[in-house]
Amino acid sequence: MSATPPTTPADPVFAARMAALRRNFPFSLLGVMLTAGLVVAALWGAVPHEQLLAWVAANAVLTAARAWQVARYQQAEHDPDALRRWRRGAMVGAVLGGLLWGLPLAGWMLQVSLPQQMFIVVAMLTMGTGAIYAYCIDLGLLYGFQVTYFAPAILAMATLDDVLLRVMSAAGVLYLFVTLAFAQRMYRTQVDSLELRFENLYLLRQLRLEKDAAERSDLAKSRFLAAASHDLRQPVHALSLFVGVLRGQALPAASRHVVDSIGRAAAAMGLLFEGLLNISRLDGGVVRVKARPFALARLLDQIQLEFAPQAAGKALSLRLRAGDAVVHSDPALLDRVLRNLVENAIRYTARGGVLIGCRRAGADALRIEVWDTGPGIPPTEQEQVFWEFHQLGNPERDRTKGLGLGLAIVRRTAALLGHPLALRSRVGRGTVFSMTVPLARQALPAPEAPPAPLPADTGRLVLVAEDDGESRLGLQLLLESWGLRVIAAEGGDELLALAARQPGKPALIVSDYRLRAGETGIDVVDRLHEEYNDDAIPALIVSGDTDPRRLSDVAARGWQMLHKPVDPAQLQATVSQLIAP
Repeated sequence: MSATPPTTPADPVFAARMAALRRNFPFSLLGVMLTAGLVVAALWGAVPHEQLLAWVAANAVLTAARAWQVARYQQAEHDPDALRRWRRGAMVGAVLGGLLWGLPLAGWMLQVSLPQQMFIVVAMLTMGTGAIYAYCIDLGLLYGFQVTYFAPAILAMATLDDVLLRVMSAAGVLYLFVTLAFAQRMYRTQVDSLELRFENLYLLRQLRLEKDAAERSDLAKSRFLAAASHDLRQPVHALSLFVGVLRGQALPAASRHVVDSIGRAAAAMGLLFEGLLNISRLDGGVVRVKARPFALARLLDQIQLEFAPQAAGKALSLRLRAGDAVVHSDPALLDRVLRNLVENAIRYTARGGVLIGCRRAGADALRIEVWDTGPGIPPTEQEQVFWEFHQLGNPERDRTKGLGLGLAIVRRTAALLGHPLALRSRVGRGTVFSMTVPLARQALPAPEAPPAPLPADTGRLVLVAEDDGESRLGLQLLLESWGLRVIAAEGGDELLALAARQPGKPALIVSDYRLRAGETGIDVVDRLHEEYNDDAIPALIVSGDTDPRRLSDVAARGWQMLHKPVDPAQLQATVSQLIAP
């Protein structure tokens, strides 16, 4: 039996024992008085009445005193020192009770006839057996009563010149020994049960504390991810908006190429932040797989296009064998996995090249493979490479070689998608990572028509609330390049003041979700609707906060929501839809 773990300054097992003793006392005291009445009735003609009446009166006084002691339990139960004093008082009462019964009965046994002696023996055995059940939760109390109760009678019978009584005296000794041994077993069983009970309660409390700590940790993690999502997306969002403005300008071919390159880089950074944040939130079950059929070749072509300069910079070849397969998966998550695999392959390959290939895996699946001619992965490391922050050949933790998160993200995402992931490698020859993806069982949906551009002379008024200065300026320039009139401010108060100077109602309200001083985009839109007395004015919430509760709050009001960084084409399509007459 393990030791009882500490819980409070008071021993909880001792406190529980005293509570059980308190519950047993009323029945034992009532039994004392009832048995005393029977003894008086049986010995009334054999023992002087004065002795019997004095004995009964003494029992009544002692029983009343012990009952008063029992009543004081409620004052002592929450104070360890007081509870121990209460127990000492109960022990004194038990010893006095044993003496008050043992001495008179032993004396009367010498005076009465054999039948009455047999009655005294039976009465004593009855009381002694009852005491075992009443006091066995506290051995000190039980021993104090039983020894003082039985010892005088046993000694008295041993002094009589009667073989039967002497035999009964010896039997009394044996009875006392057996009952005390039995009481010891009962005591140990009850105490073990109490210790186990409190140990389980302690473990349950610890489990509850651990559960609460885990929930607090999850909540803190969710808050951190929401804040990180907002803060990381903000500069990328501003960059995307400025790129959208530049694309609308008349630029030379060389400048156009630079703008397109910046746009692709901004888009890649947006995908990177989106992927990392979503993967980090997998443990919370926030990321949901949005599987659909799509052409794999287009995704692989984009990956080859983006990583080709990186491979060329190391004099590596980057080849693609895509085919024309249509797979059923989440394109964003699958793209994240393959980007990590290709990026790792290029990073760790010094010469030769990287091949991205596809081959059938049965009738209804496709295996996507990323081959490299790198140093290979030893068999002892092929499990550890999937651990977070574990890297081969980077003991100095050179940040240019990555953070060691890529393959951990790959495994976690593949598991989420339900796509089996495999690794084959030979040291000195290279490595192959493969992932098996189901083929689509339905036709590829027709591509959506590109959004119709806004007419250049719309002149419609758009109110913008955005606390980030760069994002606010970029959004204003982009909307104005589409022929819209824009009033932009960092919060609701400023926007209301500026809008009050403009005639008419706005055609659209665009607001970041998280503004300054605890203000939200929902607050701003609600205030503007109230100001214009028109809840039908369309609203668009743009935010870097990916908390699902934000989506619910906005959707409940029937507004649209876009997540930063917003692609200018997507923004134009949404604005066109919202302000269409």
